[in-house]
Amino acid sequence: MKFSAKARYGLRAVYELGKNYGSDMPISNSKLATLSRVSEPYLEKIMSTLKKQKIVVSKQGLNGGYVLNANPKDLTLGKILTALEGNLYTSDCVEKNCPHLNCPNKTVFNYIYQTINQTLDQMTLYDILNKKF
Repeated sequence: MKFSAKARYGLRAVYELGKNYGSDMPISNSKLATLSRVSEPYLEKIMSTLKKQKIVVSKQGLNGGYVLNANPKDLTLGKILTALEGNLYTSDCVEKNCPHLNCPNKTVFNYIYQTINQTLDQMTLYDILNKKF
């Protein structure tokens, strides 16, 4: 499984917002782009997705920008990555009904899918911020 650039950059941006959690000051798109090492236009698309999925909130005005919509302890990597990627299927065998009866691939890829998602649903942004992994 390979995550897209959108997922990698989005996770970087959420990480930076996590470091800022609890501050009254949102991080502007330009500053967040610099911290996340991504272009501003691409970051804006990523943040729009995260906003729709209620991972982040945007604040308008002179000191506007983005803040997390949840405590990093409550924000799992599974939720963040699913918001950016959609379902994290490992194979078409898992996503669709495989027409091949008794095919071992479905069992193998389903196990991998379940294990990856279980791990991501246990890892929180707080864990990453505090280097617990």
